[in-house]
Formats: sequence, C-alpha cells, structure tokens
Amino acid sequence: MLLDQISGVAPSWVDRLTLETLAASEAPAIRRHLGRLEEFDHYSRFFSAMSDENIDRYVERLDWGRMIAVGLYQDDDLIGIAELGWEKDGYPDIAEMAVTVDSAYRHRGIAGWLVKEVVERGRKAGVRRMEACWISGNDSIAKIMRGFGAQVWLNGSHWSGIAELD
Repeated sequence: MLLDQISGVAPSWVDRLTLETLAASEAPAIRRHLGRLEEFDHYSRFFSAMSDENIDRYVERLDWGRMIAVGLYQDDDLIGIAELGWEKDGYPDIAEMAVTVDSAYRHRGIAGWLVKEVVERGRKAGVRRMEACWISGNDSIAKIMRGFGAQVWLNGSHWSGIAELD
C-alpha cells in the first residue's frame, strides 16, 4: 500500500510523511513517540503502565540485532512504529509483532500499513511466523492479525494470534 492509499489522508499531508527503517540512532524519537501515548495505550502495548523512566529503560534495552522496526514520520515527529522482535540470535523464524500510532493519527489504516511494511522486511530476514498478544478491546490488532490469516484464541485475560508469513 502506498502512503496516499491510507484512508482519510489528504495529498498535502502525505507529502510530509516519511517511512524509515528504524535503528538505534532513532532512540530519542522512539522515546518521544512512546511518551506521547496515553496510559491505556501503554497498557495495550506493554501490558502495564509505563512511567517515563520505564519508557527510557525499554528504549535503552532494544536489541537491534534481534528486531526489525519501521517508523512513520510526519515532518520530524515519529507518529507510528511497527516492530518484529525475536528471541534467538540470528534465527528469526518466529517474531513477535507490536505496533503503536499516535492517537491523532489512528483509524486511517496506518497501523496495518506499518505492519505490512515491517513484515516485508521481516520475511527478507527469515521471519516465517508472526505472533502477537493483545488485550480485549484492541480490535485493530485483532483485525491486522486476521488480515494475515492468523489463528486467534483467547489466552486467559488476553488474546493471542500466530500468522504464517510464507
């Protein structure tokens, strides 16, 4: 999907959007993005409340050797991130997906578009399956995972899904 195909996006707005493959050098922008999220968004993404100090620790511990991330910038502001991360060094067969979008930019298809972009990069790196966990009410993640043909199930108090990416 091209940027101009994101629903509700005016052409003049698209001109100010840039998709980037994220790296450690974007840590300050990632901190600012995660810091702008509301408390419920933190809980949806991290399954807990996140103080500024906890966000700092999270960003400092990102292991760029075991993850791929893309970010959408509007001008100089990072407004959305999609990540695939895996546990085994050098073997990303299955990766966990996470995505966040600033509240002012939601319900335009940006999260789904970012996930498609990070999945393309993940496939090239060897990711064959994508998993995600989400809380009830986070219908966007459920829709994204189902769009990839994921098997979805209720796992205690949260939902889980695994999608084959082959």
